[in-house]
Amino acid sequence: MTLPVTKDIVSPKTEEKIRERVRRVESIQRPDGTSDLVTLKDVDGLYGFFALPEISGPIYTIHKPVTPESVARHIDRKLKAHEAGEGFMVAKFDEDGTAFSYLDYTIWPQWSVAEFGGAVRPDRRAKGQGRAGMISNIDFVFDTLGIYRLCFTSALDNARSIELIDAMGMTRMGEITSTGPDGAKRQSLVWEMTGDEWRAHKTND
Repeated sequence: MTLPVTKDIVSPKTEEKIRERVRRVESIQRPDGTSDLVTLKDVDGLYGFFALPEISGPIYTIHKPVTPESVARHIDRKLKAHEAGEGFMVAKFDEDGTAFSYLDYTIWPQWSVAEFGGAVRPDRRAKGQGRAGMISNIDFVFDTLGIYRLCFTSALDNARSIELIDAMGMTRMGEITSTGPDGAKRQSLVWEMTGDEWRAHKTND
């Protein structure tokens, strides 16, 4: 089984609308402020963030070992995805330019499916912030990008993420083998949810 699990092809018109919406993203408004599109000028600030084992360790999409060069390659991949309308990365930075949170989006316009993941530096985490941020990000995917279906993955032992995703009312679809940019593999739980299911969950929550 591969990601996304559900692959319903949309019309060329719908696909192009999604690509254009993704290309227009320059920032995301979140409950704790604005996260801006990451560019190559942010390599040093993002390296200081990704170099923390508690940040990069659980995230299979980050190349290991983390180096300034691997971070630059990751940023370049996301910029190319942004240009193609297939993804982007945003982050928030301290006054010294070091990132303290980030979000990484992958979009499959041909199926109208999105996935996102992210992390917050431990000293910046606050009670309730994870849930509020998750709700805001899901709203953004469905309401701003116009995506039909959202999926999530989590390592089998990441209890914090599993609890948060389950609380969003998403449907577990089983397990997949996730492969990172360095070829590393991990078993992951996978969830899916449509926009209609999300709105119904929010109404009943």
